[in-house]
Amino acid sequence: MSVMASPSGQQIDIAASVRAAYQFASDNARLAVNLALVPFAIVVGAEFLAWLIGGGGWFGMSLALLIQAGGFAVFGTVFIVRWHRFVLLGETATQSLFPPGWGTFFLTTIKVGLAVLVGAFVLGMIAAVPPHFVTGFISIVGFIAIAIASARVSLVFPAAAIERPITLREGWDVMAGNYWRLFACILGGYLPFGIVHYIVDKIGSDVPSILWIVFQAVALAVSFAGIAIVASLLSEVYRGFYPPEPQAAERRAS
Repeated sequence: MSVMASPSGQQIDIAASVRAAYQFASDNARLAVNLALVPFAIVVGAEFLAWLIGGGGWFGMSLALLIQAGGFAVFGTVFIVRWHRFVLLGETATQSLFPPGWGTFFLTTIKVGLAVLVGAFVLGMIAAVPPHFVTGFISIVGFIAIAIASARVSLVFPAAAIERPITLREGWDVMAGNYWRLFACILGGYLPFGIVHYIVDKIGSDVPSILWIVFQAVALAVSFAGIAIVASLLSEVYRGFYPPEPQAAERRAS
């Protein structure tokens, strides 16, 4: 993949960045499957077990979704860190389930996630207050602002994955003038997978519960694929603003 941004003031090329991310993930699809296989299997297995314990039906599905969310927060991030480290450091395997940098990445995810949840809660409270046509519009604008703000600080994720963490403030500042381009890149990278995920979910909601768990696994696989695209994109943008250290560059070239 080529560098799509630089600290000299070069603008992120949205179309080229998204296209390069798709191409990179496609070229390395087999490795992506290998890196994602164990985390994916753990999440699906835990979800299926929760569904069984819940006795199927509405309660079982609710419990399975809850376990899936928690499992993805832990093991989905394992895959994301592995993929960032492959793109930026050339690592194709790890000695343990949790790769170096996962702890920092997970804490960074918690911080950003909590900020988003607090903002969403406040906007939800605003939307509940009449007149709803006014407060609803304010909430919609607010949710868009939260999404863009989250994208603006998103370079903290590849930085954390390779153990070169940057603060949220630094991540915010470094994207000055480029934040809306980065948001468009992320949207363009994940949107097709989001649409497919939605369709699979809708179909799965109308099938018997035993098949529902299968559709959940398919939807999760789609999410993993979309995340690989977004992580590829973020890693390359990060590389443009933070050139690799000589040791990392040598490791990636070897």
